[in-house]
Amino acid sequence: MFGYVMANASALSKEEKEIYKAHYCGLCRVLRENYGQKAIMALSYDMVFLEMLLSDIADADEEKGRERCLPHPVKEHDYTTTKYTIYASDMQLLLGYYSVLDKVRDEGKGKSEEKKMRELLPELEKKYPRICTALKEGLQKINENEEKNIKDPEMMSLLFGRILGEVFVYDDSSFFRDDLRSLGCGLGRFIYLLDAWCDRKKDRKEGVYNPLPLSISESEMKEMLLDAASAASAAFERLPLDQHIFILRNILYSGIWSKFREEKHE
Repeated sequence: MFGYVMANASALSKEEKEIYKAHYCGLCRVLRENYGQKAIMALSYDMVFLEMLLSDIADADEEKGRERCLPHPVKEHDYTTTKYTIYASDMQLLLGYYSVLDKVRDEGKGKSEEKKMRELLPELEKKYPRICTALKEGLQKINENEEKNIKDPEMMSLLFGRILGEVFVYDDSSFFRDDLRSLGCGLGRFIYLLDAWCDRKKDRKEGVYNPLPLSISESEMKEMLLDAASAASAAFERLPLDQHIFILRNILYSGIWSKFREEKHE
């Protein structure tokens, strides 16, 4: 359920693309340093959005550098990290673990990967009790509803939205916690719905649960997605953003729709 929160690169300037890529490489660097080379398998642009968002709100100091790495061994590239890169990498591992667990449950694939990632859970659970509790309880409820074959995409997406809402709240004492929670919830709803839409044909063919009713139309799907995106955008615009606002707006208003546009042209 990852890979949807990305920029529309064609609408970014050259400088914006370089900034965005540097934050992605910074997240990759921290994942490798903290969890080993194989951890980058969990890497996606989703948590780059969160890292840049939190860094912008806090006007966080940036550490910049250049390096070669295993995925790109020939040419040096820029990277940027902040104090929130560590948090984003931890959330990437947590969400990545449950994504792999979902794949094991649905398809029987990724068992060895799930076992290795599970070894990291005790430390993360100790570090982030609020978020881990929200993850476990929310995903348990989602799994229970899947087993009952409940076809209610709005309700199911809200369950996932509430999980991501907690992930977006780095500090529960922050003045901006309510808007961050609302932003994460709206974005989580959007991700869940779009993932269901993109997987609907494959899921039906393989007999895997999908919350969307067979009769759902493209216009109905778009209406649900617009509602979720609007909720996220309303909260986003209340946040004190300046440094990365054009990149973040690009992601939220255009980039997240990329997969939906691709589906329309298949």
